[in-house]
Formats: sequence, C-alpha cells, structure tokens
Amino acid sequence: MIQEQLDLIDKEELNHYIHAKKYVQTLTEDEVKNVCVEVKDLYEDVLKEFEIKL
Repeated sequence: MIQEQLDLIDKEELNHYIHAKKYVQTLTEDEVKNVCVEVKDLYEDVLKEFEIKL
C-alpha cells in the first residue's frame, strides 16, 4: 500500500518535511513555543493583508 502511494507524494515536499521535523526535534520546548508564536503572528498578518476573517 505504501509503495502504491509513493507516486502521489511530492518527493521535494517530503524531504522538506523530514528536514523540518529533524530540526524541530533539536529545539527546546521554549524555542518551539517561540516558533509557534512567530508563525501565528505571521499567519495573522497574512489574513489581515488579504482581509480574511476567521
């Protein structure tokens, strides 16, 4: 089943995910929280820019 789905997976995207996961695993809990806050702030900025309301 996994072999059948390999053609559906974007290899580059998968490699980015694997790299990001390995990097995040090296961070402390506080560093992960800081990254989450930064991503949330950036996401909110994008929503404001495109006037998207949640």
